[in-house]
Amino acid sequence: MRLLGRAAGPSAPMESTSPPGVPPGEGELRGRGTAADGLVEAAVAGYGRLESLEIDPRLLRHGTGAIADRVIEAVRAAQDDELRQRQELLGGDIDQAAMRRQLEAVAAEAWRGLDGMIGDLGALTRRLDQR
Repeated sequence: MRLLGRAAGPSAPMESTSPPGVPPGEGELRGRGTAADGLVEAAVAGYGRLESLEIDPRLLRHGTGAIADRVIEAVRAAQDDELRQRQELLGGDIDQAAMRRQLEAVAAEAWRGLDGMIGDLGALTRRLDQR
């Protein structure tokens, strides 16, 4: 039983799932996950957006609680798969602390440069006012 899919059908051209500002292709990863021995299959597009969900009718006799748990399990597995692919594409795990330190260093350098430019403009303005 297909519960979620493209409304226009499989032959419709897919639009990019990349958020604005993301280079084409980077948001085009697809993650896949299963649960309940393959009775639930989920696929997510880039950045974890749920793209399709299929539930085998044999799972229906287990009740809605069990179905919900297996759907969550399959979707999370698909999201994990997409994240793993993204990390591989980026060259491995991203060290958030190191990235933060680098960004802080870049910001500090930018402020120093801006302060220097403002000082230079102030000096230039004073010289022009003296003429």
